[in-house]
Amino acid sequence: MKKIILILTLVFSTLAIAQRPNREQIKSLKIAFITEQLNLSVKEAQQFWPIYNSYEDGMETLRRQERKLLGDLKNRFDQLSEKEGQTALNTLSKTAQDKLDIKERLILELKSVVSSKKILKLLKAEEDFKRSLLQKMKERRANFGKRSNGGR
Repeated sequence: MKKIILILTLVFSTLAIAQRPNREQIKSLKIAFITEQLNLSVKEAQQFWPIYNSYEDGMETLRRQERKLLGDLKNRFDQLSEKEGQTALNTLSKTAQDKLDIKERLILELKSVVSSKKILKLLKAEEDFKRSLLQKMKERRANFGKRSNGGR
């Protein structure tokens, strides 16, 4: 546990120096965090990471599609017809289902590689990482606001 805290502290300190962490930095942090949390054997890791990376790629593709659709809707929300609104809702619903399907496939594929307990640890680690990252971002925004207001 101390290792995790040390790693996250070092990494987030490094990120605080940078203007804005890029996706690769965050991905590296997430990999380190999950690796530490799951304590995978060498054999497990060799089988785990290709499955997990495929899952992450699929989820990222869906998140991009969703962000694009929502961005497009945001820019012309007041001009949407009922038909366009229905199409957008159907697309969002399909995307949500696709995300569930990808997560379900991840769990099924990982069952042959690691224990159910480690899969549950993975799901918890993902949430813990996301929560930690959001907290750090919130702190950075608050600190940035203090600096830009002259420390008030």
